[in-house]
Amino acid sequence: MHTLTEDFLKVQRIYFRILGFDIVKGNNGWLHPCKTLWVLISLAAVQPMIVAFSLKNVENVDRLTDGLGSVLVNLLSLLKFGLIIWLHKDFRQLVDKFQNMLSREYESEVSAKIISQENRREQRVSGFYKNSFVLTGALSCLMPIVSIVLFYSQTGEWQLQLTFPCIYPWDNGKMYNSLFSYVLLVSATTGAVLPTICVDTFFTALTHNLVALFKTAQYKMQLFGVVRLAEILLLYRSSLDMSNALNRYFRLIICMQLVVASLLLCVLSYTLSENYAQPQMPFYAVFTLTVLLQLYIYCYCGEYLKTESREFARAIYDSPWYEATAIIPEIGRSLQISMIRAQRGSHIDGYFFEANMEVFLSIVMTAGSYFTLLRSIS
Repeated sequence: MHTLTEDFLKVQRIYFRILGFDIVKGNNGWLHPCKTLWVLISLAAVQPMIVAFSLKNVENVDRLTDGLGSVLVNLLSLLKFGLIIWLHKDFRQLVDKFQNMLSREYESEVSAKIISQENRREQRVSGFYKNSFVLTGALSCLMPIVSIVLFYSQTGEWQLQLTFPCIYPWDNGKMYNSLFSYVLLVSATTGAVLPTICVDTFFTALTHNLVALFKTAQYKMQLFGVVRLAEILLLYRSSLDMSNALNRYFRLIICMQLVVASLLLCVLSYTLSENYAQPQMPFYAVFTLTVLLQLYIYCYCGEYLKTESREFARAIYDSPWYEATAIIPEIGRSLQISMIRAQRGSHIDGYFFEANMEVFLSIVMTAGSYFTLLRSIS
């Protein structure tokens, strides 16, 4: 028999465990602190070296944009890493609440079908997202090797060229220093990719399951008379409360994500235009697509959640409310208030702006304006 656990957080459980956490089971959710801290320290260790590179090349637009892109990516990854460490217990509690609500609704055949469909849809989205970032991380780790081979074939000499633009406090001309720098690069890349996959797909999973709950409330509203109104409104209100909790935990991340994405798109557009015929071109192209996907997934989930939460007002209007109000007129007042609230919907915001497709298009257009400005400066 198909169960909820087969679809719920399938991708997320794997990658949280790789990072050292268990957000579904366990006593405190933190399984391997040493592994987690090693990846975190590696990511944090390269940040001062990248900042030093950017400051040294502040008058060179090409190198400055390359350094700024890495600084922004690392800062966002460090923020997501910190969010996981700080809120991992809250995340587990949130997951427990979702599992309890979904398990209750899973007892109904139609509700179970709705929940399964949304979870399968989410797993397709999260799987594609995960594959994109794993590919970007793999290219980041392989690019130094490809660069070494190409440089040797052209000059006959060996020279280490790492993906992260850094000023190292040691001489990479020595073999053991070069190997240490490469290991640090791989660890830092892992530290940038893993928390991004964990946090972003976790947000995607929870929003899709919220949509499943809102759709279940809509379905029950069509059975108004068979299902008690109090039960339906309680489900809708609980879903709104869960949505508010989700927004509270992710508000800072969404704010930083939208701001950083606009700057990153600008920087990466300029880098792509300047390195069109270079060996690093595939890496920068894939990286740009992942940044766009990262921005899109938050705006898409925010738009999807808001749309489906608003549909509850239509479900009330399409329900056999006239039969119930003919028997108990007081019900009409409750339905009117519920429709007014449902028309507002549930939205996801980043303090200053809402995560929706309009904001996505606005950020892409703004990044284009920044890119034009950079081209004129250079």
